[in-house]
Amino acid sequence: MNLDEHYDTSRPVADGNVAPYLERFVEASASARTAIESDLGRRYGAHERETVDFFPALREGAPLFVWVHGGYWRRMSKDAFSFVAPPLVAAGAAVAVINYPLAPGPTLDDIVGSVRRAHGYVLEHAADLRADATSVVAGGHSVGAQLAAMIAARYPCKGLVGLSGLYDLEPLRSTYVNDTIAMDPATALRNAPIHNPPLGNPTLLVSAGEREQAAFHEQQRLYLETWRAWGHPARELAAPDHDHFSIVLELARPESPLTRAVAELVFA
Repeated sequence: MNLDEHYDTSRPVADGNVAPYLERFVEASASARTAIESDLGRRYGAHERETVDFFPALREGAPLFVWVHGGYWRRMSKDAFSFVAPPLVAAGAAVAVINYPLAPGPTLDDIVGSVRRAHGYVLEHAADLRADATSVVAGGHSVGAQLAAMIAARYPCKGLVGLSGLYDLEPLRSTYVNDTIAMDPATALRNAPIHNPPLGNPTLLVSAGEREQAAFHEQQRLYLETWRAWGHPARELAAPDHDHFSIVLELARPESPLTRAVAELVFA
């Protein structure tokens, strides 16, 4: 298996067809937006994709979960991930789901800058979420986990959630992914979570699907090792029978072990 295959997220999926998953993301998110209170498309920057969706808590002073989508910095949208909000809102939290500009065009530095600005905007407007800006957990999937980790390196968080995350970016420079994002060695180093420790003493929660390639499990192992070397608490949650896409849909189920683990961190 070459390096492209190691990071081809469709490879463990039956027939390599991820379209049914993406359709489920969109359908579940559309349902979510009708099920709970929302304030959609709030603008935090000039770019058309610099928007964030707010899902306010049921009461004041709630903890806040901030979610960043994946898509190898070149695809996907916040609109497909509203489904992460209802279980946490029902439990008493507020949720914000961040959108950001996509490559090609914006560099990785640009994208990280956008996501950090989005997070700053969320904190400034925490009252609109009925949230406590000092009780925040950031999270994301795939490169969304990388971007959430870069938030945690700039803003104090009490926790970080990474699903199927990418934390060492150097290997990706030798894959098809870099055809779009065009990282040079300095960019990959500057934006890699393994080289950007978090502020404060947050707890890390990570999980990768059992059926995912070894590269994703190695990324997770390396980040856990690095995180613990920094002296911060960390937890790894097994995800049996899951691939790179099915694992995220677990967050739509209030009873799933992953949702319960995220909620435990959010309400800690």
